[in-house]
Amino acid sequence: MTKSRPWVLVLALALAPRAAAAQTSVTTPPTAIDAGHVVYPPGAHGVATVVVDLVIDKDGRVGDVTVVDGDEPFVSAALAAARGWSFTPARRGDLRVSARVRMLVDFHPPAVAPVPALVPALAIAPAPEPSTASPASSAPTAPSLGTTPPPDEIQVRGVRKEVGETQLGGAEVRQMPGAFGDAFRAIEALPGVTPIVSGLPFFFVRGAPPGNVGYFLDGIPVPLLFHLALGPSVVHPGLIDQVDFFPGGYPARYGRFAGGILDGETLPPASRLHAEGNVRLFDAGVLAETPLLDDRLTVLVAGRYSYTAALVQIFAPDTRVAYWDYQARVTYRLTPKDRISIFAFGSFDEIDNRDQQTSYDQAGDVTGQSVGPFYPVFKTEFHRVDLRYDHDTPRGHLRVAATVGVEDSIAGSSATQQTGVAASSVRLRAEGDERLSPEMKLRYGADVLLYHYSLDTGGSTGSDLQALYPQRNDVMIGAYGDVIWKASRRVEVVPGLRTDVFTSRLAPGALSSGQSVSGSPMSGTATVAPEPRLATRVQATPKVTWVSTFGVAHQPPSLLVPIPGLTLGSLATGLQTSLQASQGAEVELPLDFKLTSTLFLHDYLGLNDATATCLGNGTNIPNASNDCLAQQVRGRAYGVELLARRDLTKRITGWVSYTLSRSTRETHGIVFNSTNPTGPPVTSTNTLQEIPAEFDRTHVLNVLGAIDLGRGWRAGARVFLYTGRPYSPTVQGIPVPPFNSERLPTFYRLDVRLEKRWRAFGNGYIAFVVEGMNVTPTKEAISAQCNSDGTLFPLKYDTCKPEYIGPVTVPSIGVEAGM
Repeated sequence: MTKSRPWVLVLALALAPRAAAAQTSVTTPPTAIDAGHVVYPPGAHGVATVVVDLVIDKDGRVGDVTVVDGDEPFVSAALAAARGWSFTPARRGDLRVSARVRMLVDFHPPAVAPVPALVPALAIAPAPEPSTASPASSAPTAPSLGTTPPPDEIQVRGVRKEVGETQLGGAEVRQMPGAFGDAFRAIEALPGVTPIVSGLPFFFVRGAPPGNVGYFLDGIPVPLLFHLALGPSVVHPGLIDQVDFFPGGYPARYGRFAGGILDGETLPPASRLHAEGNVRLFDAGVLAETPLLDDRLTVLVAGRYSYTAALVQIFAPDTRVAYWDYQARVTYRLTPKDRISIFAFGSFDEIDNRDQQTSYDQAGDVTGQSVGPFYPVFKTEFHRVDLRYDHDTPRGHLRVAATVGVEDSIAGSSATQQTGVAASSVRLRAEGDERLSPEMKLRYGADVLLYHYSLDTGGSTGSDLQALYPQRNDVMIGAYGDVIWKASRRVEVVPGLRTDVFTSRLAPGALSSGQSVSGSPMSGTATVAPEPRLATRVQATPKVTWVSTFGVAHQPPSLLVPIPGLTLGSLATGLQTSLQASQGAEVELPLDFKLTSTLFLHDYLGLNDATATCLGNGTNIPNASNDCLAQQVRGRAYGVELLARRDLTKRITGWVSYTLSRSTRETHGIVFNSTNPTGPPVTSTNTLQEIPAEFDRTHVLNVLGAIDLGRGWRAGARVFLYTGRPYSPTVQGIPVPPFNSERLPTFYRLDVRLEKRWRAFGNGYIAFVVEGMNVTPTKEAISAQCNSDGTLFPLKYDTCKPEYIGPVTVPSIGVEAGM
């Protein structure tokens, strides 16, 4: 039987029952039915062997797994795979009995050898059946080493790493200090990534604003990946198998985003009961999955609930903060090659204030205050339901799916001043891959996405809101294809092409009389965006590989940060476009370290970046008909990225990432020509300039270390450092050139993690985890306060001092358990 999956290819499955010579004729050992779910661990390196003992129950399921020999992360990969294997049960005559089998899993990296091999190394004596077996048959003779039958073999192909991709295993990044066990928070420790503010999960990626970074879960676009409160992701970390990060030059299947891509892949359906949960200071989470109907049906539920509302009110009685999320998945195997599944997930966030009213007398004096109910300062939620059908073809895989989504956000300054936006969507897609030859694989796909946006101004007649976020219907149609071509043993080339069509049409009555959105109020807009992509991987030596990527990406107008339901309705002003190029090298180092160095250049055209158009560094002051949020600028980002890492699950590990870069924006600034050599400039003209971007940080450094102390103890720490963002000198409060020439102080923080783990529930565990972000604690400078001495002549530069926030320090104490 042959299976084909997106991440594992079973080349052979032919385990025929054989009786050992030393066994009696009435004893039949267990035989593997499905033992092909083995994957080379993401981020691992080199060749490794793991030996495990399995107890096979009388139903052919793996009841217990014991590690005999092996190292991480291969042990974790073998354990995770072994729990899903199935066998024909051992028999003593016609009676099914439990048995113990020793299996050897031999791992080889995909670039070195095509497969890790799974080998039954030694069949040990069947375990006695306590009540149904007769005394005479309860102690069969164990086979000896010399008479063990020749091992039958299953071969599986490891995960192919995309060119230009940083791949993080879910189990690995849950060990990262400061990430709070969240696989997606690990993006902060990767090169090319800078947060807006430390601890806030909105990131600039190679100079692109957070609103230009695409978030995906199993290929489903997600409007928001992190909760707005303390910042955990909206997906339970136990559901994540791996996280794929593309800072640029990504494969053709990704589109409609001009920045980087962060894609989370969920674990495949389990074939045994699996559960885990955790309780922390600020939230609690749980995940449970079980197979039913002889493993044809698998049901998973997961979720997280925050009780921060009660905690926040202890210190701020008039404020409430809450969030929760959920995931549910049902998978049914129709045939060995056909599966259907439903995957639903959603998230909710809310920040409330208490309404307070002050009464005055005729003289204007305060006569009293009254406290009203809580009202949402900001509330947002989204939900997705994905129905998919998967079919394994003889040489590939095909998926057809439909996704329905709803999302909305509400903001207000009082209980009566509330503005809401909402969006509903339907997406139909087909995607697949087909091996054309041993050297060539085709990947293809197409989709259509329909969005309906609505706006509720709460009775307000604000023309700005109706012009920025009008009620409308947007339709996006896209198709892509690329080819993975193994041109030679050392050369891999991946050419690709993606084309998207973006359309937008205002709904009837969307605007008031006389209003417009960058064009005629009732006319539709359509734009075609072709996007060529090219990636190459060349193995120069056995330990050095050159990688290069190039791509063009487009995106409709967007906000600085992603907010569910809130999207600019100004397609007629043009798409955002990015030209992305990189050249790098991957070097295998001693002690299983791997070094990746990358030179990159990204050019952004028509970019929506409120930090450049709304902060006022010499830019035009926005007005009602030309809001700064919808203005577009040109930008550029270039630099070098370094990442040296060792798998975080190893006993002693380390991780260093460093980015040296410059991000710029073009702006129409005021240029002053000075006639006074000792004073600031005094005359001005309007000109176009390229200046450092508001969140340009020259240096970004992460240094991480962790160690297994033995007896279940594990400790780790991370130092995170970046230089301050730029600001402009001012004269009488007016920014003057050279714009963004000054820098705020450098910020650093220390994150720590300490874990004690005990074995429980058979192969399960209980763990006590203490974790802290910014334990130093360190304040961060976010802006400069500039004050003038009031002198008009001669003009002098204002005196500027940094303004700090914080310290933003997040402690976490929790208990985790799994089985």
